Amino acid sequence: MDDVPKQKYHVRDLGTRSVNLFPTRAEVFRDIKDVQLKSGPNQIILVGLSPTVDEQSIKVEGTGPAIITDIAVQLLPNRDIFQDIYPDSDDEESDSDSGSDEDYGDHEDSGELKALREQICLLRDEEKSAKEIVASAETRLKILDDYSRMLTTYRKDQAAPSIEEGVETYRTERVKVFRDHMNGMIKSREISKKMDGLTKEENRLIKQADKEKAKALKMKAKRLREKAMVIEKGTRRKREMLQERLRIRKERESFWPRNVDTVKISLDVTNFTPITSRHNSMASDTVEAVPDKASEQGESDASTISCDLSVSYVTTHAYWAPSYDLALSTTSNSGHLCFDSRLTNMTSETWSNCKVILSTSQTDFSRLNDTIPTLVPWRVRLAGKGSSGAYTDIMYSRDEQSHKAGWNEQTFRHSQKPRSDMFGVDGPYTTGSLFGQLPANNRGTEGLQRVQTNNQPQSTGFGVANIQSSAGALFGFGTTARPAPPPAAPVSRRSDVYSLEIPETEVNCDEDEGYSASFIEPQPELAFQDSTFEETGFTSTYDLPGLKTLAPSSTVSKQRVARVTFTSVSFSHTVVAKYKPVAFLKAKLRNGSNLTLLKGQTGLTLDVTFMGRTTLPRCSPGDTFTLSLGVDPAIQVAYPKPQVKRSQSGLFSKEDGVHYTRAITLSNTRSGSKGKPVQLTVLGQIPVSEDERLRIDILHPRGLVVGSVGVGAGVPGREGKEEKDWGKAVAQLKKDGEVSWDVTLNAGRMVKLDLEYECAFPAGDHVVNV
Repeated sequence: MDDVPKQKYHVRDLGTRSVNLFPTRAEVFRDIKDVQLKSGPNQIILVGLSPTVDEQSIKVEGTGPAIITDIAVQLLPNRDIFQDIYPDSDDEESDSDSGSDEDYGDHEDSGELKALREQICLLRDEEKSAKEIVASAETRLKILDDYSRMLTTYRKDQAAPSIEEGVETYRTERVKVFRDHMNGMIKSREISKKMDGLTKEENRLIKQADKEKAKALKMKAKRLREKAMVIEKGTRRKREMLQERLRIRKERESFWPRNVDTVKISLDVTNFTPITSRHNSMASDTVEAVPDKASEQGESDASTISCDLSVSYVTTHAYWAPSYDLALSTTSNSGHLCFDSRLTNMTSETWSNCKVILSTSQTDFSRLNDTIPTLVPWRVRLAGKGSSGAYTDIMYSRDEQSHKAGWNEQTFRHSQKPRSDMFGVDGPYTTGSLFGQLPANNRGTEGLQRVQTNNQPQSTGFGVANIQSSAGALFGFGTTARPAPPPAAPVSRRSDVYSLEIPETEVNCDEDEGYSASFIEPQPELAFQDSTFEETGFTSTYDLPGLKTLAPSSTVSKQRVARVTFTSVSFSHTVVAKYKPVAFLKAKLRNGSNLTLLKGQTGLTLDVTFMGRTTLPRCSPGDTFTLSLGVDPAIQVAYPKPQVKRSQSGLFSKEDGVHYTRAITLSNTRSGSKGKPVQLTVLGQIPVSEDERLRIDILHPRGLVVGSVGVGAGVPGREGKEEKDWGKAVAQLKKDGEVSWDVTLNAGRMVKLDLEYECAFPAGDHVVNV
């Protein structure tokens, strides 16, 4: 086999024609265009298939004059290098913020201050000269004084000096000394005066210079702060970019396969004649001849031909699930449903620019919490004579007591999900069996586990490739069964798309005005492309518009499938006061479109208020379904403690009797011109006797018997003329002691429903719950 021509293709370089998504898996169709084959045996190697691919589902077919002789699938280690496929980014941002720092050193004195200080220095020199003149004059004066004393004090052996000459000399020299002294003093005063002026000017200039220096230092500090902020911002940006690169790298690592499936396709190109001359040749039903292409290849190169291959396979870890958003309006009795699809691809392959088709399958979803309770028959019996007990033992049934305890606990318990469960950093990464690493807190994985747990693998309608076979059917590998194609002429139906009509009348959202909402003039909404819906047997398919790209990701891609409007939505209430003194609201909707609604989670909005998420049941076109909308706080329910009194049939009667009175008060707090009557179904019950000696009779409403058409019931809950028009109520007695009232309660009104019954039993006995 070493001399056999081989061609290697990586799955990432192949185009994806289409992807069929199912609730637990996906079928992928890829094309290998213009494969050049030489005469004789050839081998095509396809590498890089996701390890999640089902090996038995791999199919190969194509067009061209060649025969597939063998297909081998092998799981091999991934030879690709992660850094080669996803190289680290080297174009780091240059440090543009490391510019030249301005030199904010010692502030130099101004030229004016320098010139002034030079003048002061010269004046100080002149001042020293003046002081020197004064000092010299004073010294000379002392010398003259010594000279004058010498004229009068001389020794006897010395000749007497001439007084006249000495005095004249003294006078002449003293005049010179005095003149020099005066000149020095005058000059010193002038210099001192100039010095005072220059010193003041110097102080002024120094203060001005200090202010300028302080201002410069302030500007320097400001610029340093700005520079530090720029550096910090750049550092934070780089850190965020690094974290983002690490996140992307971890995301890619989580889908980097440790092993990949490798498909080796062996083909044989034998001598052939043009297709036009082979009318009597035998060919497989999967062959698609391309005569023009073959003839052109044959004319150009007799030893080389060109053909196209198509590879299809089924993979897990890729699926879709329906998602809905339902908006209901009690004012217009209408609803608007957005049908979306949540697409998940957690394989190692990227399917680029391909047609995405959604197909349905059986899927299980979680049930609602806090459902409407169902009345359980209330059974009582005689305890027997001599046993202890009281008439209040059967004031409440056992189920009523347990529900009351649970309801009270639920009412006063305000449990919230811990914040740590909603916020914070994801946990550490764990090693997966198929890929490198996968986030532990992964919604996509949870969804996959949920789907795989609740759904057993079902037949996909695809044949199994006989890998060891070597039959010679042209592009049809042996007797492998291909997936059954859809019927030849299926009826393709466009899903009906409706628009929600917002009522033009202004609606008050006050509680007294009921379930109403204020709408402004509607603005044009963004349009979505609608999918094509097709139903074949038990399978529904949805062709998403345009071409999509599904890359491996732990997040879910959401695509719009269709929009449906419900008209004439029926809202009703159910009250089981003895278990929970509240009114449960529910809506009954009819699917008037040609679209089959699949079971799935839906976001519920009631009168522009988001209520939460619930489960939408599967509903075929033309069918109806009911959704529970929780508790309606506008309908107030009062269920006081039952009244009990003992009675006897007669003075000499051997029977005891206990008279019980129960009352349910309903109040429709919606009032005003916008209020409207509400329909309520109120459920109650009386005990059911399991002893023929225990007789239980209904006293009020009168005439209640099992199977009757019902009797009128109810009285106004308040006094007043206007309270008489509260509505109407019809009571019926069903089996197992269940009493049902069908009530129509007008807005702002209150009704009281009474239920009175009597238990009669032999004297000395008492009644207990079973």
